[in-house]
Amino acid sequence: MPPQAAGEAQPFRPDLYDYAFENDPLPILNRLRAEDPVHWSRHGFWFLTRYHDVSAVLKDPARFSSAAAGWGTSNPLARKDSEGNTGAEKSLSRSFATSFNQMDPPDHTRIRALVQRAFSRRSVEERQGRIEGVIRELVDALDQRESFDLVEDFAFHIPIIVASEIIGIPSSDRDQFRQAFERTAVLMAPKQSEESWAQGLEAGRWIGRYIRALIAERRAAPTGDLISALIEAEEDGNRLSEQELSSAISTIYTAAGTTTERLISSGIMLLLTHPAQWEAVKADRKLIDSALEEMLRFHHPLQSTSTNRRCTVDTEIGGKIIRAGDTVRVGLGAANRDPEVFPDPDRFDIHRKMPAPLLSFGAGPHFCIGAALVRFETRLAIEAVLDRWPDMRLLTEHPVKDPKRPDRYKELRVAPR
Repeated sequence: MPPQAAGEAQPFRPDLYDYAFENDPLPILNRLRAEDPVHWSRHGFWFLTRYHDVSAVLKDPARFSSAAAGWGTSNPLARKDSEGNTGAEKSLSRSFATSFNQMDPPDHTRIRALVQRAFSRRSVEERQGRIEGVIRELVDALDQRESFDLVEDFAFHIPIIVASEIIGIPSSDRDQFRQAFERTAVLMAPKQSEESWAQGLEAGRWIGRYIRALIAERRAAPTGDLISALIEAEEDGNRLSEQELSSAISTIYTAAGTTTERLISSGIMLLLTHPAQWEAVKADRKLIDSALEEMLRFHHPLQSTSTNRRCTVDTEIGGKIIRAGDTVRVGLGAANRDPEVFPDPDRFDIHRKMPAPLLSFGAGPHFCIGAALVRFETRLAIEAVLDRWPDMRLLTEHPVKDPKRPDRYKELRVAPR
């Protein structure tokens, strides 16, 4: 970046890894979009917040690669060997690199074609009875309580159970598998402590061992789960390699699990904090679909986070030159609040007519493979809550994010009646 001239105002360079940002990102996102929409962060990557910039990057894999090298220097797993990566770090780095989310076409296209059958609208709708059964069991268990936590007691369990069953993770292992995944989240951000980093590495190694053992079991005795289907699946004569299969399972678990939990909890919270709109949905269930879209726009499930790309050729965006090799991060939640596209973007309105496609699930070849499942589970969860607890009240007056998991609310306590 050019040196600062004497007397010139200091540029706005917020800490995008700070808990204050992750807990309440909108003031910073709005300011960046207005003052510096193509922002060079203090962490060594470009951060984009305007809708059309974000959409253009996501739809252009030739100039903006999804390859794992795009993590940038802020992620310790991307360090060069000369900087001291351990064998475990190198192994996990290779694992992330073989995830189809970290690939460009044609490799991404090949693997996605094998995976997406399990997440087609038809496949999702065929699971309706089981998803309704999972939700009903949770609602029955909570029905006699005076209050409960909307995240930990309800929204959290639905996608974890459904995703585990789709993939083929036994119910006896579900909690341990989920906890290990949560511990690996520290590996996607700058190192906070040696202890948490070591725990994340060990959790990553455990997940790898577990998935390999599960694959071996399914090779010997196939069942009707996704692992068995992926082992047998072919597309134009191609099958997944062992590493591709393992990485695909991890990616699918994330796509089918965590996003839904956040959408269910934040979506119900938004309705409860806008009583007139809660009443409107109660009176007309047809409004649930438009309410879901507004929830995705207004409060993206990963509002403070971003999607990475690596620039492959020098490219101008907003009057600034993005150099080949630079990491570019696009703020999906910020793009959905762009006033140039969405009038009065900071107003929650379930009656809103969307003037452009939302970017909540991305765009282009990496559009989220679990989007249909996320919407379907959330819709069924909201319907169940309206059926059983039409007079639900939000008890938590000032929701905050969990410092250990800032992508999730720490507590959203509700009274069902």
